[in-house]
Amino acid sequence: MVDVMPLTPKQLQLLKLWSEGLSLSEIALKLGVSRQAVHKGIQAAEAKVYRILVSAAKASKIEIRSVDAKRGFLVGWSPWLKSEVYITLSVKNGLQIWFKHEADCSSCPLREDCKRILLGEMEERGIRVEGAEDMEPSKLADELFSRLKEAV
Repeated sequence: MVDVMPLTPKQLQLLKLWSEGLSLSEIALKLGVSRQAVHKGIQAAEAKVYRILVSAAKASKIEIRSVDAKRGFLVGWSPWLKSEVYITLSVKNGLQIWFKHEADCSSCPLREDCKRILLGEMEERGIRVEGAEDMEPSKLADELFSRLKEAV
């Protein structure tokens, strides 16, 4: 897991509140700072998130299709695997790279790790899916990434 420490604790807090849909004024009031300070902090944080996501894509030889720095989400394409790729950046899970594929998760040794990470991503992003705890990771991934793609 890549550490998200290039972001300061204050920047992480700003991005969390911003991604939850609070306005700049609401965040400023909540944190006891100026609206301008919130705006500058969010701009700096989103720029860092953008650089982290793009750097991960380039290092993995992924063609970039879209980036949503506010939500810490990149959609790309792997020309070698001929597959869509999703890169997420979150406080809970750091940087994660996901390759879209048809999977039989029941026999995969990474099943529980994937499920834990995907459920954490959904929780942190406020995405709720009925019965998520009982879903296989491949289905959770489909739900998570389709919702994130809708917002891009």
